[in-house]
Amino acid sequence: MTYAFIVFYRFQLMTPEQAGEAKEFWEEFGKGSWPQHLKIIGDYKYAWGSDWSGFLLLETDDPQTFFEFWPLFRDKTRWYIENTRTIIAVKREARDWM
Repeated sequence: MTYAFIVFYRFQLMTPEQAGEAKEFWEEFGKGSWPQHLKIIGDYKYAWGSDWSGFLLLETDDPQTFFEFWPLFRDKTRWYIENTRTIIAVKREARDWM
């Protein structure tokens, strides 16, 4: 079974320097700190029609990977992410359509 996590996020107001630091953090963090079994399917920088700055679409076959990782990641990004909201879903298998 594959689980999907849609994580909406909202940036805090930042100076250009802080925005640069946040971008640098994200690029460095993704090089080795991201769990192997938690795939980033998409990183979307806008969520038009909402008040969110963007969202991540993540997938894993082991949801515990997300539940253990996310609080640690959230603590590291709290200085520039004002708020998040997560939607969890189970991917429909092809046979479920029949």
